[in-house]
Amino acid sequence: MGGRWACLLAAGALAGCGGESERPAGTGAAAAVRGYYEALLRQDWRGAYTALAPESRARVSAEQFTALALNYWRRLGFEPQGVSLRACEEHGAEAVAHVTLTGRAGARQRFHKDAVTLRRGAAGWGVVLPPRFGRGLGD
Repeated sequence: MGGRWACLLAAGALAGCGGESERPAGTGAAAAVRGYYEALLRQDWRGAYTALAPESRARVSAEQFTALALNYWRRLGFEPQGVSLRACEEHGAEAVAHVTLTGRAGARQRFHKDAVTLRRGAAGWGVVLPPRFGRGLGD
């Protein structure tokens, strides 16, 4: 009986390991988006700016980004205290990430769902700043 249990446990362990190896490993997009949102949570506007894709940094200066980020922050209606990465789907040199910001407004728990596109370039993954970021609804 002891040998049978050992075989079953070994077979289960191998099946579990096989399932893990079939899941494709990410290439860093999830870490890049997490770093971007964590910088926003700390109100580290420079850090968030450096996490942008090169074409986004070419479109807005660090000073412009700071003003837009502050406006984005105010429009949330609460101070985010946490970020949860719900999904990050990589498709070649592009990825789409879905995040949820959480925090409190008074006694109420608040949530804000966001989705961003990332692009991979020579320097790695960068967040593509949405055209309306910090400018209105649907930031």
